[in-house]
Amino acid sequence: MRLFLAVDLPVKVKKQLNEQLADFKKEYPQFNWVSTENFHITIHFFGETNKVEQIKKRVKEIIWDQTGFYLYSFNADVFVNHKLVVYLNFRREKRIEELSKRIKSNFDINSVNGRKFVPHLTLARGKRSSKQQYFVLKKRLEKINIDISFPVKRVVLFESILTGKKPLYKKVDSFNLLN
Repeated sequence: MRLFLAVDLPVKVKKQLNEQLADFKKEYPQFNWVSTENFHITIHFFGETNKVEQIKKRVKEIIWDQTGFYLYSFNADVFVNHKLVVYLNFRREKRIEELSKRIKSNFDINSVNGRKFVPHLTLARGKRSSKQQYFVLKKRLEKINIDISFPVKRVVLFESILTGKKPLYKKVDSFNLLN
């Protein structure tokens, strides 16, 4: 199983975000847009593993005293990896950073020199383009007003099932955070 731990957005917020993106999606139909039901913020990717029960038990032990928090969207942006990746940034929240750090240090033996966790939500992927197209896209994203916020009361362990063009995410377990 391919597993990852994530913040699953409330259904209402997913719909709200999708509505705020509607016009922009029409401008870029060539992008591979993430399905509304798949909107999430990855905290840690475990990868391919058969240790589901051990992971569930360990996550429960790690987050037993973790309190809930709010996330507030900040801006939309793009970066180039193998493809263009359009994503939504969130304001800095120390509790999600601490949660990520705890999970990473318990599951990733190479986490000492790892990158700092930055909460973000992938919105779309597209083919690499020219520098000019990239900068046009970046400027357009700066003008988009995406305003979402929501309480995070639990984190979810998902299985990622690769099915052709878009993955299917199946909830394996969820872990409540303290109020």
